[in-house]
Amino acid sequence: MLTQTLTAVVTALIGAHVDELDTPALIVDLDRLDANIATMSGLIRERGVAWRPHAKAHKCPAIAHRELAAGAIGITCAKVGEAEVFVAAGIRDILIANQIVGPIKTRRLAALCRQADVIVAVDNIGNAQEIDRAAAEFGSRPRLVIELNCGMNRAGVEPGEPAVALARAINDLPNVRFAGLMSWEGQAAGMTDATARGAEVTRAVGQVIATAEQCRAAGLPVEIVSCGGTATFLTTAGIAGVTEVEAGGGIFGDTFYRNHDVPLQPALSILVQVTSRPAPDRIIIDAGRKTVDPSSVAPEVWGVDGVQRLALSAEHGTITLDHPSDTPAIGDKLRLGIGYSDQAVHLHEVLIGVRHDRVEAIWPIAARGKLQ
Repeated sequence: MLTQTLTAVVTALIGAHVDELDTPALIVDLDRLDANIATMSGLIRERGVAWRPHAKAHKCPAIAHRELAAGAIGITCAKVGEAEVFVAAGIRDILIANQIVGPIKTRRLAALCRQADVIVAVDNIGNAQEIDRAAAEFGSRPRLVIELNCGMNRAGVEPGEPAVALARAINDLPNVRFAGLMSWEGQAAGMTDATARGAEVTRAVGQVIATAEQCRAAGLPVEIVSCGGTATFLTTAGIAGVTEVEAGGGIFGDTFYRNHDVPLQPALSILVQVTSRPAPDRIIIDAGRKTVDPSSVAPEVWGVDGVQRLALSAEHGTITLDHPSDTPAIGDKLRLGIGYSDQAVHLHEVLIGVRHDRVEAIWPIAARGKLQ
């Protein structure tokens, strides 16, 4: 029934002008999306490493296939549920950059590895043994990478000997394959000063490279050294010893990433409608926190002069102007530029692709809600 409903919607809307859409609607400019994908792929390729973009921002198989067509070797996911969606959509090389713990999830992982080459991060031998037991049950051999803590202080084993010892123990397990190391130098992502950010990335990733060399010296195979997000990949991808970067969210060119010196174009927006003009300096729109989460980087109001403030409640947005104005009027449509795509896409069921303001594609956000 859902597929039939979506098909009917697509049939009705393809070719429509964007202003004919109901609101709120999540819009992606296809020319800019393709340009951003090409930019990221090219910059990474120029630095001599592979691209494995994280899919947690877009959660959309159609976009993942666009990335693969542009040269990505595979994708990165955060959860087994996400990986299951992308495997079902025909993607066969996936890194789950997260710990998969417990018998339910490890069995799902082991079963999925019969259909695709799924790599998963671990930072504890007990978890690795749990995955090994599940793999024995399903007759699969997942690849494992060790997550290192290089300063973000989230998950991850410490670099150096603790990681080497864990690698030895994993390499002795019969039903998994030790594949290498991963880390996320996320502590640098919030640094707006490019010089300081670059120095911290170099320091953090240097610990990963040094640990990889220690593993190799101990006779352990290190095929993968995976690091880097959009806010750091321009430095990370150029560090000798890194084999792949996971930068993915930047394909939408949202405010957060454009503020990190990455040459991207704003491609993602939300079409909204003015529903009330209770005062000359106040505009009410039909999009609130259930449409876009402003807690990390707030959305921007496009095309309205004198915006002083945008405040979001559950279902409403209140735009305060610094001067009285009769425009926009009730019923007019506006665009909100996205501050941080991770906090918008997962709230919507479909992504509407437009080119020259005409609807060209409607893509299900198939991995939304896949939290397990």
